[in-house]
Amino acid sequence: MVNPPTQRYAAAWRHPDSNGDWLRASSYIDIARLLERGGFDLMFLPDALAIPEDALGDVATTLASGGKGAVTLDPITVLSAVIGATRSIGLGATVSTTFLPPYAIARTLSSLDHLSAGRVAWNIVTSTTDAEARNLGLDRIPPKGQRYDRADRVVAQVLELMGTWDPAALVQDARSGVFADPSLVSRTPAPRERAAAPGPLSLPRSPQGHPVLMQAGTSPRGMQFAAKWAELVFVAADGIDGNRAVRTELRERARLAGRDPDELRVCAAIQPIAGSTRIDAVGVRDSLLAHIDEASAVRSLARLMHADAATLRLDGDAEGFLAAHRGATGSDGFEDMLAAVSAREGLTVRDLALRQSLDQLTPSPLGSGADIADELCEWQDAGAADGFVVTPALLPGSLEDFVEHVVPELRRRGRLSEPAAAPSAPTLRSRLAAKNAPRAQSPPRAQP
Repeated sequence: MVNPPTQRYAAAWRHPDSNGDWLRASSYIDIARLLERGGFDLMFLPDALAIPEDALGDVATTLASGGKGAVTLDPITVLSAVIGATRSIGLGATVSTTFLPPYAIARTLSSLDHLSAGRVAWNIVTSTTDAEARNLGLDRIPPKGQRYDRADRVVAQVLELMGTWDPAALVQDARSGVFADPSLVSRTPAPRERAAAPGPLSLPRSPQGHPVLMQAGTSPRGMQFAAKWAELVFVAADGIDGNRAVRTELRERARLAGRDPDELRVCAAIQPIAGSTRIDAVGVRDSLLAHIDEASAVRSLARLMHADAATLRLDGDAEGFLAAHRGATGSDGFEDMLAAVSAREGLTVRDLALRQSLDQLTPSPLGSGADIADELCEWQDAGAADGFVVTPALLPGSLEDFVEHVVPELRRRGRLSEPAAAPSAPTLRSRLAAKNAPRAQSPPRAQP
């Protein structure tokens, strides 16, 4: 997941090892090429449609601290710049179903899928904040249930529009003068609602038919939606047990929805800190911690949870603090994860603020390439994850460390294929399907 200048590590923009050139296309092209060389399947860009506000509707804390969401480039625009400079890596764009009409979504994503020769994934979100709603012309964000009901309708309509052209409809027969066979282009089925787009889409069917569908909700309603539609699910849960529980539930929900559970791949969010040795990795973590300002971390936590920073009891119980501000973020799954970690580790509010600024309490494997590969293999073998969403603390350095130290270990263990001279799978979906083959078992680790 790539979202500079600030991702989960709140002090990223201040750190001397961060690349400050994140408003240039070249920065994203370099990152995409690095990920492609490292065997990543997907470069995924999150999105938000407003600068995060505090409880009073002020954006000052986010802007002054350079917090997550202070600047957010449009994912479609960024990925359009990356397409021509890469050949195989998937391109994941976040697009909300709450504000855009299905036709606009279908046309934009189909265009990107054509231009990339079938490498696009759609990260489906419903948005979460009133600030986003106001920026897009609404008074407030609709309730979660309504947002997911609309998302069900929008996704269905987008897929219908993308299917209005038969794969053989684009003829382009210069001799006969037939460009497209009208009998193979249709309008959408009878609209479910008056606003449904009749189509047909003004584009032929893209190489994948439709982009790979991604989703990240882990609330009960979010998991219901994922079980119905998603091919990739991005999960931020509390460690191996928490991720395994979510993955197990998602697979069962998919089965009950009439799907093959293996069609749904669950990827765990991690923020790894890799080094040539464990001592080197600890040094990197210490450097990250040294650039976090406690006062700024406390203000950012208060903004996130819509609390008054001046009244926070820093030595108070973090679990109780989170319970008192339940629902502030708009993400039930994220808040569940914060509460679970706080309870398990006995965090104070001060601890929570510092951890939130370091990694948002995301699992953070630390050590040499072998150390981190051990942990990732353990997660997969335990049924906790099919893959991983790697969130770098620093760009590009954290990804460079992962590719240099962890990727060779994963390849040695048969968990990651060697880069091919040409893509072996022509589309992102077929590339992901190829990963359903049985995984090789890790060879025994050499003893020191």
